Formats: sequence, structure tokens, C-alpha cells
Amino acid sequence: MLGCAVACVVAAIPSTCMVPLPVTRVFTRRYRRERFLQRLHFMVAWARFCRKQILRIKLTVEGRERLPVPSRGHMFVSNHQSWVDILVLMEALDMVAFLSKDLVRKIPLIGASAFAAGSVFVKRGDPASRQRALRDTIRMCEESTAVLIFPEGTRSEDGELRATIHPAALKAAYRHGLKLIPVGLDGTTSIVPKSMDRIAFGQQVAVSIGEVVDPAGYADEEAYVAEAWERVKREFARARELRASRRD
Repeated sequence: MLGCAVACVVAAIPSTCMVPLPVTRVFTRRYRRERFLQRLHFMVAWARFCRKQILRIKLTVEGRERLPVPSRGHMFVSNHQSWVDILVLMEALDMVAFLSKDLVRKIPLIGASAFAAGSVFVKRGDPASRQRALRDTIRMCEESTAVLIFPEGTRSEDGELRATIHPAALKAAYRHGLKLIPVGLDGTTSIVPKSMDRIAFGQQVAVSIGEVVDPAGYADEEAYVAEAWERVKREFARARELRASRRD
């Protein structure tokens, strides 16, 4: 496990140092520039390399034609199975901006590059940090690039959807008129489970991207949240079908 993590960090060196981080960080958080910085860091290419060459994941993606270009004015919403989700979703959605725990920001090179490309970090158990992260996420979605959130809050224990979600970001999206893009993924739990006590290579993973959910069609935030998560459930079921079909 440790060796694999180190390999991923080392693999990030060319993509982050091609344009020195100290230079690009000067422009960080000047909203509307994160997509430009993402291209400079080549983080999607890094994610693809780690997925194919290190973890040897066999990835199937359905619905890429539904991705908005540009993604400003949208928010991605996905289920969460493993830390491998980050690598898979970067490639599948061609994006780098996540709402993630603060620990990720401390990973050498990767954390700094993700921050420069639009990711927002939150300290668990810190209400002030949660509020700042929510404001930054909404602003990033409105002014720069869509941020991906995991409403479940943490990784699934068994690959299934968790019984409850944290709706704050989804409610804020409704209030600010952000459109939601539901995403379902399946298979990453079999690579690295939540316990992080083992790793499996060469696994099948599937991602399904759904139709955009527009807040204009909903009377209140509760209805919007309910529909958004129902769409994620639907895409998760579709991802599971896709993965099963590739294993047959």
C-alpha cells in the first residue's frame, strides 16, 4: 500500500514541475483561472498514468457527452467508495476540483497542484472550516470550474451507498442556482477498501454520468436534494451494471 502511494506521488513530479509550482501558486485562487492552471499541471494525465500503469485499473465510462463545457455554473455529485475515486473521476470527468478533507492538501506535490487547480479542502470537526469550504466551493462553481462533492461525507464500508448524506452543499447549490451533474461509480472498493489494509490491481471500475439536474425545475431545496441523490443512485446502479457486463 505504501509503495503504491509513493509511486503515485513520484509519478506526479513531471506533471507538477513542468511549470514550477511557486509560479503557478501566485495565481491560485484568482478565480476563473483554475482550468488554465489544471492544464499547466497535467493532473488529469497524471491520474490516467496512475490508473493505467500503477493500479492497472480497467475503466469504463458512460455519458461523457453530457459533460458541460465549460463546467462553470455546475457541481458534480458522486457516491464515494475509495480514495481511488479521485484518480478515476479526474480522468472520467476531465476535472481536478474536489471538495476534500484537509489531509489531501498535505500530500507532497499532489495537494499543492490540486489546490492550484481548484480543489477545496475542509478540516473535519471544524465548523468554521466547513463554512469556509462551502463558500469556496460555491464560488469556485459559479466563477471558475465545477467542483465534485461526495454527499456521503466518507467512503463506503462495503461499496454500497450509505444510508444518509450531508445535504449542505446541495442545498447551497440550489440557493445559488447551480446545476448538478449526478455521477455514479462502482468497483474502487475492491481496489482499496476503507480499511486500507490491502490493494488489488487490475480491477474493473465503471463510471456513469447522468443528465444535468436544473434547480429551475424544483420548488424548494429539499426537493432538489432528494432528486439529485436519487439521480446519483440511478447512475450508481448503471455503473454497477456496466462493471458487471465487463466482467462477464
